[in-house]
Amino acid sequence: MNQQLLTKVLAASAIALSSLTAPFEPSYGWSSPTEKGFSCSNSTGAPVTVYRNSKGAIEPWIEWTSDYFSSSGYNRQTRCQLVSQRLEIYRRNRALKYITAGQMNGQNVICTANQVNGLCQNLIYTLRPGQDPIGSLYNLLAWRQGYVGMPSFDETRKIPYIDVRGKLEESTEEGEQEPIFSPSSSLH
Repeated sequence: MNQQLLTKVLAASAIALSSLTAPFEPSYGWSSPTEKGFSCSNSTGAPVTVYRNSKGAIEPWIEWTSDYFSSSGYNRQTRCQLVSQRLEIYRRNRALKYITAGQMNGQNVICTANQVNGLCQNLIYTLRPGQDPIGSLYNLLAWRQGYVGMPSFDETRKIPYIDVRGKLEESTEEGEQEPIFSPSSSLH
């Protein structure tokens, strides 16, 4: 009898706790065809972080191809979902201005910065050990792959700051569009 009572109490507690937390969990899907934002898509068969602009066009940002972190519980699908959620939170909080490479907790990462030559502020994702942060940054965004005039990361070891405000349809602080690439002199 005591075991049955304990089971009922635990089940009721679990239901109560889940109903308390559910309303506070943000939704990262789109509720309308014109709602802009980040999401993880599997429409091509592989997970891809995508951005839907205000016109409803879906732009691929990050193609998830590495299984390196799977043994830690972060397979491609999980990383896609987590990173898409992070990017959406940063976008909604207007903290997604520049994407750059830096270090956090002694690991190379792709992160956000508020300005050119600014510090690495918000984690986007961690790079595997030994992965070139500059090359990874240049190859990061799928929509940039055809960018004309993109500097080769073999020519310079300066860390670029990629201004993504135009892609997010955000105005720049100066009121005009800045260049997409602004190299920095050091790894932050």
